[in-house]
Amino acid sequence: MRGDPKTAHVNVRMSLRERAAIVARSRSFGMAPSTYMREAALLRDTKPVAVADTEQLTALRSELKRIGTNLNQAVRALHAYGPNPGTLRNLETSLAAVTEAASRITQLLVRAAQRE
Repeated sequence: MRGDPKTAHVNVRMSLRERAAIVARSRSFGMAPSTYMREAALLRDTKPVAVADTEQLTALRSELKRIGTNLNQAVRALHAYGPNPGTLRNLETSLAAVTEAASRITQLLVRAAQRE
């Protein structure tokens, strides 16, 4: 079907909010809204893929990268100088932050599954 001339039309009524969501999703995939809607509709035999909130995921990725740097520094200090209260506190804080980030990722996945 790709490559076929696009001459037929289907009119779809939707709310302004639905239209904005479709435009935003299509842009996130680098597609025109009409292409996005057509291809999404033609995948009717395939379970739709939930799109996660990319802004939240980007923030979580940045946070995890920062935490990873902290963990790396703490482990290096631990290896070089042995355990001390500051290094152990840094490790404890970083591990708690990783647990919190993992929990937020789980919440995003649960919300995405509920939309399916």
